[in-house]
Amino acid sequence: MKVATLVREYIDKLDDGSVFKYNDLNKISDNKIAIAKILSRLTKEEKINRLEKGVFYKAKKTRFGVLNPEIEEIIKSEVKNNRKITGYVSGAFSYNKLGLTTQIPNIIEVVTEKRKPSKIIGGIKIKYIQGKVKLTKTNIGYLQILDALKNIKKISDSNIEKSYKILKEQIKKLDNKKFLMELALEYPPQTKALVGAILSEVTDLDLSCLEKSLNELTTFNLGIKEIKDKRRWHIK
Repeated sequence: MKVATLVREYIDKLDDGSVFKYNDLNKISDNKIAIAKILSRLTKEEKINRLEKGVFYKAKKTRFGVLNPEIEEIIKSEVKNNRKITGYVSGAFSYNKLGLTTQIPNIIEVVTEKRKPSKIIGGIKIKYIQGKVKLTKTNIGYLQILDALKNIKKISDSNIEKSYKILKEQIKKLDNKKFLMELALEYPPQTKALVGAILSEVTDLDLSCLEKSLNELTTFNLGIKEIKDKRRWHIK
């Protein structure tokens, strides 16, 4: 089958508004020149639109014209490469999805393993932050919760008591709470203290590794009434 036919079939199967990368088509053919030519032709035919070099989206046409892709679609294309997870969404956009704030940010924060410069794609500014933990498909949800606990005092349009209660409920639902504890050891002391405080109430895990990682002379002024054993976790 010709490369052009394969590429057209691939795009026909995509939902309108879907974002895809030039690299996503490597599984169709290793003839990169042919792929580039057909993508150029489809762009001229307005079957697809170009977001940036190597990134396209399937045009979603309405009576008002062609719509830009949804933020989620753009982000999805930014955090994977040939099905490999290369980053995850953090910051205010993630906090909104967790139910911690109603605000939709102007800047999307994406945590990646490697440092990358910020850029604007599809009118959306994406700021990349280099993370410390190796990313896998299984740990992203855990890392998003830990990021929220790390920045619990800085979440806009929310209060710390409400955020704590929501995150505590999220942690209750996790399948592997020991995994969360292990990941928390890579985070700042305040995050480890909050994880310890929550896990001590929702599980019977041995949390001594979290306790030992905290400086006995350090206290965290958070003012969260919900926490039961504040003394153990150096929280005020």
